[in-house]
Amino acid sequence: MDCIRPERDGHVLVIHLARGRANALTASMVDQLHRAVDDAESATAIRAIVLASDSPKVFCGGFDVTEVFAYDRDRMWAFFERFADLFERLRTLPKPVVAALSGHAFAGGAILALAADVRVMSDTASLAVNEVDLGVVLPSHMLRAMAATGHWDVMRALLLGGDAVTAERALSGGIVAETAPAIDVLPVAITRARNLGDKPAHAFAAHKLALDPVGARPSGDAWRREIDRVVEVWFGEEASARRRALVDKLARKG
Repeated sequence: MDCIRPERDGHVLVIHLARGRANALTASMVDQLHRAVDDAESATAIRAIVLASDSPKVFCGGFDVTEVFAYDRDRMWAFFERFADLFERLRTLPKPVVAALSGHAFAGGAILALAADVRVMSDTASLAVNEVDLGVVLPSHMLRAMAATGHWDVMRALLLGGDAVTAERALSGGIVAETAPAIDVLPVAITRARNLGDKPAHAFAAHKLALDPVGARPSGDAWRREIDRVVEVWFGEEASARRRALVDKLARKG
């Protein structure tokens, strides 16, 4: 797999995002993450997952602005549905999922981190869901699930204000369970995953399901209408203009 690097640590599967400096998400990378989760879910020897990064300063910078921003409507529909499926799979997986945020997590990268049961964050990192600033909408169920991961005030700032939340604020706001120096984030996350994975598997899965704050997402036509709405707004005038401005800004920075 060229975008991720799975690695076993005892009964923990560490899925390293390994697509260069920003680990920017593409259709291929999302497919590879799905396959890694498939392997972890089906293997009884794997009791927990850790999402990590091979980039020292960035967990994931979100969607690849060069590739994903160039998708046409059909490909964007398929990509976003697949990405939303990945978020939901991680969120509801009957095994522990821990995110090791040794670097910054932005946009789609922050969304993946918020799908985990537990987050460990570098004390110098930040987390931002800036879709609102790009004029992009997310499915209502996804937003409610993310909002349930922290205190109401900080989650509203994150999801409505597009605030970049520091590690200190994320810890006090309940978004992360622990902060640590960047070099210690992955070992701490693996320890937490191992401890959760040592719980009786059926009991853990049952408790995780019972504690789900938002329940199952819509299915069938209702879900397709949600994705239709996301894609319609994505290609709308305001969101398109804001994406172009972001691409120009990044180009000026080199």
